[in-house]
Amino acid sequence: MNPAQWAIRNGRLLGFVVLLLVVVGLVAYTRLGQLEDPDFTVRTALVYAQYPGADALRVEQEVTEPLELRIQQMGSLQQVQSVSRDGRALIFVDIQEGRPPEAMEQIWDELRQKVEAAVPDLPPEVRGPFVNDEYGDVYALLLALTGEGYDHAVLDEVADDVRRALLRVPGVAKVELFGARGERVFVETSRDRIAELGLHPGQVVQALQDQNGVEPSGFVEMGPRRLRMDASGAFDSLEALRNLSIRSPESGDLVYLRDFAQVHRGFADPPEALLRFQGQPALALGIVPVEGANVVDLGAAVKDRLQDLEATLPAGMAFGVIADQPRQVQAAVGDFMVNLVTAVVIVIGVLLLSLGLRTGLIVGAGVPFTILATFIAMWITGIDLHRVSLGALVIVLGMMVDNAIVVAEMIVVRMQQGMDRLQAAARTVAETAWPLLAATLIAVLAFSPIALTQTATGEFTRSLFWVVGFSLLISWVLAITVTPLMCHLGIKAPARGGGDPYGGRGFALFRRLLEAVLRHRRWALAGMLGLMILAVAGMALVPQIFFPPAQRAQFLVDYWLPEGSRIQQTAEDMAEIEDWLARRDGVESVTAFIGEGAPRFYLPMLPENPNPAFGQILVNLSDVKALDRVMAETGAFVGGRFPDAEPRIRPMQLGEPVRYPIQLRIIGPDREVLRTQGERLMGRIEGMPGLQHVRLDWRNRTPHLRVEVDQERARRAGVTSRDIARALDTGFSGRAIGVYHEGDERIPIVWRFPLAERTDPARVETMPVWPASGGPAVPLMQVAEVSLAMDDAVIWRMDRERALSLQMDLVPGATAHRVLQDLKARLAEVDLPAGYRLQWDGEPVEAMEAQAGVLQPAPVVFGLMALVLMAQFNSYRRSLIILLTVPLGIVGVALGLLLFRQPFGFMALLGVMSLSGMIIKNAIVLVEQIDLEAGRNGNAYSALVDAAVSRVRPVLLAAATTVLGMLPLALSGPFWAPMAIAIMFGLALASLLTLVAVPLFYAVLFRVRPAS
Repeated sequence: MNPAQWAIRNGRLLGFVVLLLVVVGLVAYTRLGQLEDPDFTVRTALVYAQYPGADALRVEQEVTEPLELRIQQMGSLQQVQSVSRDGRALIFVDIQEGRPPEAMEQIWDELRQKVEAAVPDLPPEVRGPFVNDEYGDVYALLLALTGEGYDHAVLDEVADDVRRALLRVPGVAKVELFGARGERVFVETSRDRIAELGLHPGQVVQALQDQNGVEPSGFVEMGPRRLRMDASGAFDSLEALRNLSIRSPESGDLVYLRDFAQVHRGFADPPEALLRFQGQPALALGIVPVEGANVVDLGAAVKDRLQDLEATLPAGMAFGVIADQPRQVQAAVGDFMVNLVTAVVIVIGVLLLSLGLRTGLIVGAGVPFTILATFIAMWITGIDLHRVSLGALVIVLGMMVDNAIVVAEMIVVRMQQGMDRLQAAARTVAETAWPLLAATLIAVLAFSPIALTQTATGEFTRSLFWVVGFSLLISWVLAITVTPLMCHLGIKAPARGGGDPYGGRGFALFRRLLEAVLRHRRWALAGMLGLMILAVAGMALVPQIFFPPAQRAQFLVDYWLPEGSRIQQTAEDMAEIEDWLARRDGVESVTAFIGEGAPRFYLPMLPENPNPAFGQILVNLSDVKALDRVMAETGAFVGGRFPDAEPRIRPMQLGEPVRYPIQLRIIGPDREVLRTQGERLMGRIEGMPGLQHVRLDWRNRTPHLRVEVDQERARRAGVTSRDIARALDTGFSGRAIGVYHEGDERIPIVWRFPLAERTDPARVETMPVWPASGGPAVPLMQVAEVSLAMDDAVIWRMDRERALSLQMDLVPGATAHRVLQDLKARLAEVDLPAGYRLQWDGEPVEAMEAQAGVLQPAPVVFGLMALVLMAQFNSYRRSLIILLTVPLGIVGVALGLLLFRQPFGFMALLGVMSLSGMIIKNAIVLVEQIDLEAGRNGNAYSALVDAAVSRVRPVLLAAATTVLGMLPLALSGPFWAPMAIAIMFGLALASLLTLVAVPLFYAVLFRVRPAS
């Protein structure tokens, strides 16, 4: 049965279905998750290990290389990048982007197995290695806990209680603590006092471990029971530790630890990391939601729990908000809902003005029905409300009514020609249902490369395809059922039939224009070709980007001191910057992370690696309008106040994260050659327009004291290289000699010399070295030579090869693509030594990979489009006519982007690809109409003209609803504006050209000529 006839005869049933759709759609909307940006899988894990006392070169050779060798055997590996530092190795393991998210757990298990297999190849002193497969976790909330006048031990204790309480909030998966100093028990003793008492450090360590150790004491049988025996003498107080007795080897007397050492509690010194919130020392609590949780609901639940906890905090302690994703999500979703409602009002307004009150309301009613049905589909398939899914609804909004416009307009025309309502509806649906389905499928296919691409960027934008696909297919079903029913019920038959609905002045003018084009078809074809050539040339003038900066009211200040700087110096400098920022207009809060970067509180963000010479400040603003001003002021202040530092002021990014806009990597074996070539290339590009803050990722070489042990003299003195290393470690850094147990805490006991002794470089050569086997100490100068040397403190590698990168920032207004072209031209004649090569990285490279990922399935998609056309028309020439209209869209795209000075980025590329489906949709309906007209009157030329004239109103009206419906999206910000403008101008001009081009191509391919 004809769908229109069925709908009209079963109107009550269909009405009930629509009512049910509305109710369920509203429920689905309330159940949809809410995010600021769509999730995508971070296919990166971090493998890290510590090698205390080893320099960067030794870490690279003895830790990084064996681990990389095993990791490289993984079949799913995309690349492995590592950094070796003094005492530490970090290895970033990137997995191929095509691997599905559900396979990652198994891949990380394989990674652990590879890492475990490398352990026998590592030195026994290495701590680890450890695998962090939660590197991509996003902390939806970052909370600060401050307490003026409280030390870190009390803050730690309170923060731990808060962490336990927050873990019980529904939807919370993990709560991490940041900024904890790490408590220590210090045993400080002067080396002169030890020598005076004739003590050997090994005796002290052994006595402590003998008393404080936990050893199995066996079991005793008592009748039916078996009792465990506990002979532990672990210290239960610091006083017990002070009373530790050691027998002097010289006098035989007992000496107590309190007689020659100061025992006190403190914190790791120097600290590994520090954190300040609003200028006060603080701890941060990072909250990770469970997968699929509604972030807005989670935020509300956490804040309710915090209100209860705040009442229990000690006086002077308070919570602060460092990063609030729920608030960002709520604001973003709210803004997009406003855009969606605005677009709905615009589209319905256009329909009412163009079609009249009754027809306009009938067609416009399909908009809310389609949106609500799409919400149901999103709920079922697990698509959340976020930037991309809501943007997709705005994009497809005007397209939702295309099918309904064609059906309603033709029903009205048929009624004007004398048909009754039922006959007009049935005839219209019978003639248009399949062509409209073909056109809808092609429009959906135009978005399908987004779903088929295997890149992280494709995963980020994938919901665009699904939302558009759901909406368009639902709109087709409603157009062939609900629209005929509403036309049957709501449109009155005209007083008289048989009038010419296309006799107006506008139709007559278009008819004359089309006839002129068909008479001068060669000139017309040449004109269209010329327009496309101009458009392609114009596209070369459009600046290219990957993704624009995010419009978030926050930015980051990255601050580097020269490599080797003390964390205390970094903290001191940053305190001045924090104080300056806190006094700026528009600044809401300032949080400083010293010695490490902020944790990942925003998905498109790459956390910085730990480094005492590095700090990062997160600045929250009260209004995004102040962003550019405050960033510019901050850059000027920091650059002028700290000329020796390397600051970087940057906004948050959108899309796939990129650490630097442009990177040039030099790959080769020798460290000296790499650094020489890197410095040479820096000199070549110095002062180049568009670039600023060019730096080497290996940073500066650092001075260190090299202790060359004379092994022969050392053997005569009875000392070993290990004895020397331990003496220096104890004397200047502090050596862990045990653990102090307090409840469930394990606090390291650290033996070190007093501050005056461990900060005096002159004492290095006179440092007493005690043989582990016993005997008197000897000064270091008797067994070793001490000299000052410079060496690399950082060694980066890419896929097991050493790689030094030039990292480049851009001046405001410059684009990475244009600057990269200039860079390549300037460095084209650079010759590298044999065995060395250059490799570009950064935003343009990532953009090319993302674009290639989207374009890769394009031939398959194009083939499917052609298949749909062949299934509909069973004609090569008709299919070719339709496909030839696709390039017409580039004319409007180039004009719109140039006119509004918008860049061509990844989103604009998606807009151009989706535009092809919209153009083909118009062409299908027009070719189908030409065939229908030709079948009726038998005159091919008249059919061409009459069909084009009859399609003017629905084609232009469909284009108008799509174009004007995207107006809120074009004004919403830099993420959507290029895509919206590309579609708006591309569709507007392509629709006008299609009305002429399709008859023209048809006339050329079928050799249709005007009647003589």
